[in-house]
Amino acid sequence: MATVQNEPLVQMETTCGTLLYELQIIWDEVGETETERDKMLLELERECLEVYRRKVDQANRCRAQLRQAIADSEAELAAICSAMGERPVHIRQTDQKAGSLKEELSTILPQ
Repeated sequence: MATVQNEPLVQMETTCGTLLYELQIIWDEVGETETERDKMLLELERECLEVYRRKVDQANRCRAQLRQAIADSEAELAAICSAMGERPVHIRQTDQKAGSLKEELSTILPQ
């Protein structure tokens, strides 16, 4: 099963390797110097890092929004219980293994 999950990563590595090989062939044909090749590879690496950083930042924002939605929903649920004169409902159980934030939110706000 791990092989199936890693398959897209292997395909991406193969694609990147193939593209790098193609780029080297073009550079050979064009006559690019090692210095120019190194500069281009460094630029590619920098661009990749920028893309990864943007994706990590985006994932962090999404996580923060989910956490805020969970906190808001729990506060709303506590306010409803209080208005009804009931004890607050504790959604999170300390002995229960917590799932993902999306799962946690769906237990509070089932669709």
